[in-house]
Amino acid sequence: MEEIKIEDSVVLIDSSRSMLRRDFKPNRLTIALKSVKNFTKSKLMIDPKDQIAILSFGDITTKLCGFSNQENKLIDSLQKTQISGRGDLHDAIAFALQILVEEMRKIGGKIPRIIIISDANFRRSKKLEEIVNIAKGLGIIIDSCQLGLAESLRENTLKQISKLTGGEYGFFTNPKAVINAGKSFASKKNLKKTSDYFSPAKKKEMPPLISEVALPLRRPTIMEIRMMMNNEGSGQEKCQICHSVKSPLTNSDFFSEGRYCPSCDRPMHLTCAALWSKRTEYKKNIFRCPFCYFLLRVPSSVLKIVGDDIDQKKKVEIVGEEDNQTTKMLLIPDNQIRNINASCSYCHSIFLGDYNVFKCEECGSYYHKPCLEKMYKEIGACRYCGSQIIFE
Repeated sequence: MEEIKIEDSVVLIDSSRSMLRRDFKPNRLTIALKSVKNFTKSKLMIDPKDQIAILSFGDITTKLCGFSNQENKLIDSLQKTQISGRGDLHDAIAFALQILVEEMRKIGGKIPRIIIISDANFRRSKKLEEIVNIAKGLGIIIDSCQLGLAESLRENTLKQISKLTGGEYGFFTNPKAVINAGKSFASKKNLKKTSDYFSPAKKKEMPPLISEVALPLRRPTIMEIRMMMNNEGSGQEKCQICHSVKSPLTNSDFFSEGRYCPSCDRPMHLTCAALWSKRTEYKKNIFRCPFCYFLLRVPSSVLKIVGDDIDQKKKVEIVGEEDNQTTKMLLIPDNQIRNINASCSYCHSIFLGDYNVFKCEECGSYYHKPCLEKMYKEIGACRYCGSQIIFE
């Protein structure tokens, strides 16, 4: 029997001025909204556990409703749709990626989708191609419902986007067909055609950028370390994986090797987290928190320790965790920013070329310039590897 997966779907409604054209009575936007209503009702009838978020996009992108499976809430949110300038599909997809990534971090086993309904009269740029490639790299399926007259097909961008991401595409020239399309797009994705990226059997098919969605474990603050070191370390945390203060692999104290899940704040040793990640279905240093299932990653340097055949009684220094380690932040040339397949290690957002980008020389983490400035004021060190930042 075929397994049914929960789906997180973001609907993007084109609300640019061209959607007021009256070739569809009373206008294109009204028909598009009816199609979204049909999609919502049909989707939740098929599986009430599915979640839907709704955005509108013109010259700005607006969140009408965050992820929900409450039909009335979703449909009522459509009343907030407002007409604006020419649509910017790049920003709309980028916005959709941000909210989908938040859900992907929380729990696995779901299929992320974006459904675009538009007359394709939006701005086209190189940024659009880049953001669609990021969506593909994250395993996000993009379906497209295009409405309008035959001349709209001159630049069939939506069809290309859907083909690239493994989605469905439909072009409709009459109102009734557009409305009925909402029900058609609501159907579940066939898992035989769509990879289940969280299944052990599909490990090799994981999207190449999924590791960039995962967040690093949180380092203890200076205050937390001081409290743990008081009274000869009697106030140390116990790792919630091995249930010990000292790491069973390195014999290190928690204040030197301990970390916290950034979601549920459960304590765990770096090496215990690395061992856990090697036993789960995820890729390399990627794993889900054993307690809240948040998507996490451990430094690759720790994997080297876990992979070595060492005497477990021997104390091993954690690579890259020395208190006096320093690093430089290297400026990435503007023409190379688009090649970065990573997210900012401070704000965890993807790089869209809006700010200068810096790379930690020690661990290779990337930061937006404003994020680097904030981080330097807060801790003066790389948030990922803990190396003290020095400027020449």
